[in-house]
Amino acid sequence: MKRVYFFGTGNCAEVYADKIEITLKSLGDYKIMGFLDNDVNKVGMFFGKYKIYRPDILREYPCDLVLVFLMNAGDYEIVYKQLSEFIPSNLIHEYYFPLRLLIQRKYEGSNDREIRETLNYISNNKISIYNQFIDGDDTYDEVKWDARIDLPYVEFETIEGKKKPMYYPRNYIFSEKDGSFYVWNLIKEQSAGSPHLYTKKNHDICDGDRIVDVGVCEGNFALKYIDVVSHIYLFEMDPVWREPLKYTFKEYENKITFIDKEVGDRASNLTCRIDDIVLNHKINFIKMDIEGAEVSALIGAKQTFCRNNVKSSVCCYHRSKDEEKIRSLLESYGYQTAVSTGYMLFLHDNEVWRTGELRRGIVYGDK
Repeated sequence: MKRVYFFGTGNCAEVYADKIEITLKSLGDYKIMGFLDNDVNKVGMFFGKYKIYRPDILREYPCDLVLVFLMNAGDYEIVYKQLSEFIPSNLIHEYYFPLRLLIQRKYEGSNDREIRETLNYISNNKISIYNQFIDGDDTYDEVKWDARIDLPYVEFETIEGKKKPMYYPRNYIFSEKDGSFYVWNLIKEQSAGSPHLYTKKNHDICDGDRIVDVGVCEGNFALKYIDVVSHIYLFEMDPVWREPLKYTFKEYENKITFIDKEVGDRASNLTCRIDDIVLNHKINFIKMDIEGAEVSALIGAKQTFCRNNVKSSVCCYHRSKDEEKIRSLLESYGYQTAVSTGYMLFLHDNEVWRTGELRRGIVYGDK
């Protein structure tokens, strides 16, 4: 049994320690001995179910692996040098090291070129949701404040190059940089080559289209095309976005229908079906990104798909096997399907930390 210590009891450990424990159990033959921390006030206390020790305990009780739970690269290097005084440096790794091992074990025999590229990439880089499939510099959109309505916003550029305010909830947690607040990588996931790309050549929004945006969130997809489409159905059940979306699309009230119910395969006081909302209206494009409820929403949109020639972009990465289910449904409605390029590692799903599964991001449907 390999003995493992976790170093650090801050925010990084709060977010990732439980997930790494899941990964270690999947790998097998690992036993977590406790946490290490330089804060003497924490020594002897517990972090979850594990006791906190001083790092120099490694002199007396050596181990086989120390995982460092720190996000900042500079802080990691300092701790790496400190721990190297107690144990061999090849036993010290950043916290995502076990997940890297799990992914490599799962796909070691794969002949898929993109998977092989991912294995090579994560051997030398920090693991992320998109890994090598999105590159380029990070973006920072400055947050401004609309005093008239007491809401923060960023200036968002539409497909026609117009600047529009896109509002956020008052308590939204923004990135901070150089004393100002920003939205970090607002639309980077929609860059060329991304596994999360909604539109592409021959699968895009056209002038005059009626579109359905299921899972609006802050509204960047709908706002991008608002000036060229004839109507947009905005489905967003999270009440925190209700007020911001109202002001983001205020000047387009005649072009939108806002639905604040959960989208699924049946209608009730709290849920709705796409078929019942759009009725007999012609629909040209449907985008779905609803945290794993896409299959149910597609079932509730059967008539809309069958009656129209709909281009659809449906997220399939939230749950294992959703790609197969989504493709099967769309094909049963008379559509050809394809998937986005690349793979996502959906780190928000604990199942991924257990299996190391890489998933496609979007299923495209075209009649």
